[in-house]
Amino acid sequence: MESQDNSTEKKILLKELQNNLPVEVKGKQDQSFAFKDWGMEEEKKIAKFKEKNPSMGRFITSILNLMLKDLYGEDFQGKEYNQKILTLNQMPVANVLYMYLFLRYDQLGSDINIVSNCPFCNNTIEDFTASLDDIDVDCKVGDYKEEVVYKLKKPVTLDKGEQLVENLKIGIAKWDVMEKADMQKAVDEAYMKETTFKSSIVGVDDSSTPVVIEEIIKKLKKVDIEFLNLFISKHNAGPTIQAEMFCNRCKQTFFKVIDWGYESFFGIGSLPTR
Repeated sequence: MESQDNSTEKKILLKELQNNLPVEVKGKQDQSFAFKDWGMEEEKKIAKFKEKNPSMGRFITSILNLMLKDLYGEDFQGKEYNQKILTLNQMPVANVLYMYLFLRYDQLGSDINIVSNCPFCNNTIEDFTASLDDIDVDCKVGDYKEEVVYKLKKPVTLDKGEQLVENLKIGIAKWDVMEKADMQKAVDEAYMKETTFKSSIVGVDDSSTPVVIEEIIKKLKKVDIEFLNLFISKHNAGPTIQAEMFCNRCKQTFFKVIDWGYESFFGIGSLPTR
């Protein structure tokens, strides 16, 4: 993760970042991780995880808990179960998603097959091969700011109009928010935005004044709902899990978010046929 400049925020390709965490965990000299081999024993255990974990967040935690051999240059499997789970759910969302992405890269290779309909002509593209090598990963390194300030475009008032809130303090979201998320509602964009806000807003501009985060969220206006969601996404950093696709019929290029559900990511359909 070394670079020529001293910037704390960098964009690095997956093939260059390799098995290093995108958001450096402060206090850890080694930011690397490593997986054990995925064999038949692991295949059977992961199949059981799918049955027991309806939440995608808990499912990913279970897979990483099983597959991680080393984390921060330390033996991960030698730790107690509860310690391993706590370590994972308190990690930045970006780091857990990146490790899950890299697990696919590490075990099945960089090429992934994507099926998509062209947004321009609705042509079904069934055999498009993308390379995970070229995925952009936004990284935070060195002495980066864990908390940043978002200035509301439309300030809100609390306590019956007596307290004006103009700025929100935003922290880096932890993975436990994804574990707690109701994945049946994950397709509900508003639900996921609200969940993200709850995990990311850590205070207001006047830190001496206690506030109820849920009350602030309820009063956010549309313009801030959208810009705050984008602001939080950029602050959290991590991989942009999308591929640039080309339609042979209309000759248009477009971007497609890669489905990181288990079957699309690790199943036989994700493997190129040629």
